[in-house]
Amino acid sequence: MLSAALFVGAIWDKTEAKLKVIKAGVDEKGHPICVNKSQVYLFKKNEVEKTITFFYHDPISDDASVKKSFSDVDNLNKYWGELLKSW
Repeated sequence: MLSAALFVGAIWDKTEAKLKVIKAGVDEKGHPICVNKSQVYLFKKNEVEKTITFFYHDPISDDASVKKSFSDVDNLNKYWGELLKSW
């Protein structure tokens, strides 16, 4: 059952890059943090931290960003590749 859950997670990581919304974790209350790709003006990959940081336009904050974390570098690179293809 655990391997099935991991497999579904791996598929989700690959296909989520094609969505118009970036799901990047939860806030302090447990609500999902999502950013519309049309708001994003820059994104950076950090292989050491296994994250991608998305910087987006927000009228309230000058430095609005969200980080998406990955379990390993392979998943990070797969997501990054799909992200670049579908952006």
